[in-house]
Amino acid sequence: MAVSFQWAGYNTSSGEWDFIISDTNLIGFYGPDGYGSPIQVGQFNDSMHIRTSISTDTDACPPPHLRNCKYISSTEISIAGGPTLTLSDTVPAETDCIRITLTSDTPVIVQNIRFYAFDGTTITNPPQNVDFYCGEKGDTSWTLAHGQSNALVLNDHNEAATTHHFYIFMSASPKATGAQTQFAVRFECDIQ
Repeated sequence: MAVSFQWAGYNTSSGEWDFIISDTNLIGFYGPDGYGSPIQVGQFNDSMHIRTSISTDTDACPPPHLRNCKYISSTEISIAGGPTLTLSDTVPAETDCIRITLTSDTPVIVQNIRFYAFDGTTITNPPQNVDFYCGEKGDTSWTLAHGQSNALVLNDHNEAATTHHFYIFMSASPKATGAQTQFAVRFECDIQ
């Protein structure tokens, strides 16, 4: 069985999932002035972008960029700078999320699906100096997903298929000044 994963953002201009987050890209969380602008300590991201790598300063997603999901409270969100909304079955929309696609050459079931942030080295450690919240499309509250033992648990995909899509919204807040580089996100699952 050959399995591959693709992470993507929805492009509202093309109507396609063509903002591809490759193995060498990073998801960047930024402030109100867009790519490269800092987030104040204790505040949450006002924009999200794809960086080409940690050592370069290039925005890999052209306008309109990734759809930004901003943590407002445990049950509230702001999407792309819009008004505060209550999380529900329809908020955020799939197209406001990051889509992770699992593709297999044979039909598979996907279970025990987890998504979380860690320090970039040890999966049981929380990210350093960052509060990271996320949720699966349809969730009515955010999850503080720090380290593998505090992961967001996604719904199992118990129907065998060759393609499975997972829709995740996320937001980050720095707890210290400066670029926070000991911070990564991870998707895990069991495949049968």
